[in-house]
Amino acid sequence: MTTSTESYVGIDVAKAKLDVAILGQRATSEESNTTKGIAVLVKKMRQLNPKLIVVEATGGYEEALVLRLFEAGLAVALVSPQRVRQYAKARGLLAKTDKLDAQNLAEYGKNLQPRLFVAKSEAGRGLSALVGRRKQVGEMLKAEKSRLRSVNSVVQASLEAVIGCLEQELATLDEAMRTFMQAHTDFGEREKLLRSAKSIGPITAATLLADLPELGKLDRKQIASLVGVAPMNHDSGRKRGYRKTKGGRPEVRSALYMSALSAIRYNLTIQAQYDQLVKRGKEKKVALVACMRKMLTILNAMMRDQLPFRETIPA
Repeated sequence: MTTSTESYVGIDVAKAKLDVAILGQRATSEESNTTKGIAVLVKKMRQLNPKLIVVEATGGYEEALVLRLFEAGLAVALVSPQRVRQYAKARGLLAKTDKLDAQNLAEYGKNLQPRLFVAKSEAGRGLSALVGRRKQVGEMLKAEKSRLRSVNSVVQASLEAVIGCLEQELATLDEAMRTFMQAHTDFGEREKLLRSAKSIGPITAATLLADLPELGKLDRKQIASLVGVAPMNHDSGRKRGYRKTKGGRPEVRSALYMSALSAIRYNLTIQAQYDQLVKRGKEKKVALVACMRKMLTILNAMMRDQLPFRETIPA
């Protein structure tokens, strides 16, 4: 039986290759970012059995590697490239190469102990793919409709044909998501629970299930920070700076934003919060973000307790 070591490993991911550094060793190694190369690397990591492997998110090129490492039972963390770069600058490392990045990732893992990666189920990955594709098609449809407003009549028929095709594809994807929920009862039950809250429609519910699997498993502050709707202090001495939200998961935040716009009109609980904040002099955008955070807190509690939404009518 292989025993765990105190080794920390950093893996810099590129489209074609993987640079691997083990903390404390100057030499780095390299594998191809292919199915075969990943299999070789996973075998080496299982033999080493490090305490933590740190991989930087690289636009999807890292997905297969991280999943294989997780399935092999290895402790792996997927980290933000911006945070890792800021960490390197704080250490005075201004140079940037693949090998240096791999070594920096290993150092980052030891000193900051990032949260471990937990893979979605196969069904969860399928739902994420559907939600992501629907977002892409929706953005293309919005762009084509925008072009139609000021286009020359010569190409109007072309745009209308593409718009029709995209609308049909959007409907097809919506039907595919409904079929998915019916076929996977665990997701279907959770979707039904989320949709018991006014303003949470099928797309928002699917987005939360696909891209926020932590919902119901963290406390309200942790979930708000994870999504990126928690206000960050900016104080110094007697100065009290403007609070801003940063980072998080843009897909989830975008879905919550659209739901919050509806909620301030039709959900009495959220509407009361919004009106109160505006009356206190808060900017409408600030009040809307606060409502997003309130909605997220409610949804998190609903998923945690497995109880449907109960509207609180203001006195």
